[in-house]
Amino acid sequence: MNSKVLQRTVLGAVLIGGAALSALAQPQISISPPGLDVRIVTRRPPPLRYERRIPSPGRGYVYVKGFWNWDGNSWQWVPGRWDRPAVADAYWIPARYVRTSRGTIYEPGHWSNQEVVINDEVRNDRYWRRQERQRQRELERWQREHESHRDRD
Repeated sequence: MNSKVLQRTVLGAVLIGGAALSALAQPQISISPPGLDVRIVTRRPPPLRYERRIPSPGRGYVYVKGFWNWDGNSWQWVPGRWDRPAVADAYWIPARYVRTSRGTIYEPGHWSNQEVVINDEVRNDRYWRRQERQRQRELERWQREHESHRDRD
């Protein structure tokens, strides 16, 4: 290998390494994925569909039940699937539909480490506040179950 080729190779590696190092030094900003906002929809979702759960593909997978997702114009069915949490100890929180006098409040399904956005219109709805207390109890139960499953593994 001649010295010019070696020089270019070393220079390229240094530049790539420096760029990677500067990227690691950047502060990490947590941004919610699009579509994780809780919103009021004027149409009710259709009834949930029955889905046959296939066997798990392996250790570490969590079954995510199918749910109706509001795409801005209509309800779209998202089929159930086996998925791995992106973050250790995360658990799946199913979609939630709260019927109110103004429509259906829809909270998309999401992982426990993801942040949903709840605007003031939803937060101040009395039906939502009542459901929120019940949901908090459910989440605490799911956390306990998740911890007990993890302890068994």
